Amino acid sequence: MRLRLSVTLFIGVTATLLLPTVGWTQDEKKPAKGGVSISGELTANDNKDKVRGQSYCKTYAYEMTEGNTYQIDMKSKDFDSYLRLEDADGKQVAFDDDSGGFPDARIIYQAPKGGKYTIICTTFGGGSTGKFTLDVKEGKQQPIKPIELQPNKEQTPSTRPN
Repeated sequence: MRLRLSVTLFIGVTATLLLPTVGWTQDEKKPAKGGVSISGELTANDNKDKVRGQSYCKTYAYEMTEGNTYQIDMKSKDFDSYLRLEDADGKQVAFDDDSGGFPDARIIYQAPKGGKYTIICTTFGGGSTGKFTLDVKEGKQQPIKPIELQPNKEQTPSTRPN
């Protein structure tokens, strides 16, 4: 009994300490930020997605930076993955079914403004359940480098074809 309590306590404390380093949160007060990865599972006890009414879902708050590009991947061997992304106002700004290669979903999104976004992990087929992984990779905005155009010395305005 004492050993079981110690192991349970150790697992509970370890899980509590690891959660903040993963960066995910389902708590809207503390959205995650930076590239992260999670293993999740959709069950019949989960809420139904408000857009895909028959599909179970898990939602995650994620802090995005204006101008940065994000690659969001949802993969599952148990069901056809479907991803949705909503801005801070709850407006759907992106969705995907199979861009990650069937049956995986992928959204590539450049945030027009910073703030808390919601990633909705759901399924294409209603009522589907099972395990999935969710990965978010964050890239910085790449500055556009102007190129200087040089006139083609072989062609002058009088020798260019019409």
